[in-house]
Amino acid sequence: MSIDVNEAIIAIREMRPIIDPEEDYLTIVAAEEKIAAAESRRKKELEEGHGNMKGRFCYHQVYNPTQRKCTALAKLLESARLSSRRPGSVPSEQAHGKMLNELDKLKLDLMKSISDLESLVVSQETELATLRDEAHRLEEYDPALEHKKELDGSA
Repeated sequence: MSIDVNEAIIAIREMRPIIDPEEDYLTIVAAEEKIAAAESRRKKELEEGHGNMKGRFCYHQVYNPTQRKCTALAKLLESARLSSRRPGSVPSEQAHGKMLNELDKLKLDLMKSISDLESLVVSQETELATLRDEAHRLEEYDPALEHKKELDGSA
């Protein structure tokens, strides 16, 4: 399936208002900063957890502040695991890509249908103009005058 160059140019021109390279760049930079901040925060929490756990955890004590911290960290880890999973309402990466491909195919099919229908409209308009010209010519045609001319010419 090939795309007509004119259709591609039209599609690019239609997309021009929604494409802003500066805004896209700023969005990417902001996302990278958020990711780096979250990563450093998680690393710090992990280091604190490891520091609290090293050599201080005792199984024999019933009440131990370190044990409480360890339990809190385990709960934090479990909640982080749960929050890192993709929600069921969000499609997987493969399903999302497949859906995008299907939508692109549908868009191209619709563009082709529109182009075909526009061609049909042009041909119908041409036929209509031809029929109007013929109707105008027939309205101006006088058979009696034509018959008289034939009689005068043959006599």
